[in-house]
Amino acid sequence: MNEEVAIRFLILIVEGEDGAANPEVDLARIATPYYAFKNFGSEVVMATLLGGPPLVVDGMRDAEMVEESVRRFKGDRDAREELADTLALDQIVVDDFAAAFCIGLSGRIWTDANDGVAALVRTFLGTGRPVALVPGKHLLVAPEGAGNGLLILGDNDDSPLCAARALINVVLDMRQDGRI
Repeated sequence: MNEEVAIRFLILIVEGEDGAANPEVDLARIATPYYAFKNFGSEVVMATLLGGPPLVVDGMRDAEMVEESVRRFKGDRDAREELADTLALDQIVVDDFAAAFCIGLSGRIWTDANDGVAALVRTFLGTGRPVALVPGKHLLVAPEGAGNGLLILGDNDDSPLCAARALINVVLDMRQDGRI
């Protein structure tokens, strides 16, 4: 029997500078997409610039557990181990993934730098793979950022359909949660 290969998502976690935690990266921003992908039946791989455990603002020992995904993550030994042992960017082979989800990226995406998270994002996009960005406060994509909204970008022939499908799914989720 020929089973389909599982879809593999990459979660890129952008750490702060000088060994500090990135205030835009908390456990909820990691756990929520992690379980969305897992619940879909996908494989999930997490990566940071240098690999290993990222500094997470929320922390793993915080007694206040509000979101279901955070509670689930804190109780999931495999997930915690995956977060503690992220891959380094130089270990990522873009062709191994269907898409990437990037949390906390700041700065310019379209720089001349040939390494780092922005370069990996450009590589994903350049090979036609979608990337979702939940940026840091200083990502230079739009003049005023996305506010509390969701910014979906694309400029190839498949982008209108992909963007429309993404929006439909987001709106259905928001309606189901009573947010609209």
